[in-house]
Amino acid sequence: MLTNYYKAILTNRHPQRESKFVHYIDRGRMEKFFEGETIAKGCNGDDDPYLYYIVSGKVKICYQRSDCSELVLFYRERGNIFQAEYKRFASICSDRLRFIAAENTVAVAFTKAQVYELFCEDKELLDEFLLTVHLTYASFAQRLVNTAYLTSGTRLLTWLNKLCAFSEPTEEGYYELPCDLTQQQIADLLFIHVSTCNKLFSFLEKENLVKKTKNHIVVYDWLKLREYLETEEIFWLENKK
Repeated sequence: MLTNYYKAILTNRHPQRESKFVHYIDRGRMEKFFEGETIAKGCNGDDDPYLYYIVSGKVKICYQRSDCSELVLFYRERGNIFQAEYKRFASICSDRLRFIAAENTVAVAFTKAQVYELFCEDKELLDEFLLTVHLTYASFAQRLVNTAYLTSGTRLLTWLNKLCAFSEPTEEGYYELPCDLTQQQIADLLFIHVSTCNKLFSFLEKENLVKKTKNHIVVYDWLKLREYLETEEIFWLENKK
């Protein structure tokens, strides 16, 4: 279970376990959102949604850049919960947060009073809610630390290294990591330029270390990948023509 939690921190599309809120959906209000529709994030009145449980579909939580392009922070899918009220918890740049249906989505909305009432009835719900909040901010922290202290190449190799560490190898000894992210999405996840991301993947593929497919990242030689990190050879890799 801890492995899945850590993977959820490392990639913004890793599925989380189904929330226990599924047992209480009859207490909330069913809402439907079309693909691309923005979901109101503010909880200003007693009847406003405070928390959503996703019955079907997918929601992406984005940061809107000054040029109006979107940086996807994380996704929530069927069986997941996400908190609608963020102003008190993430006031910095909260005006740039966007909650958008990534596909046609059905969700159950709970008011703050309903959520608090359920916490009193079912203490495990509170633990689950706190874990969801922790995973959300841990993923933010992971990305901020990478941005502040690591070069682009080191961010990519560190990310791949951690994904391998929490995965099992195939019988052939390589790691087939489920990942349907595009290189643009990986670049956004790691806060590196997409051209740099493409360059790094091309080099790693030529070295027979890593291969990116549509739905997987295959790491053929984890030991060699770790050697790049330990010797800081990645600095040379980034500048290789």
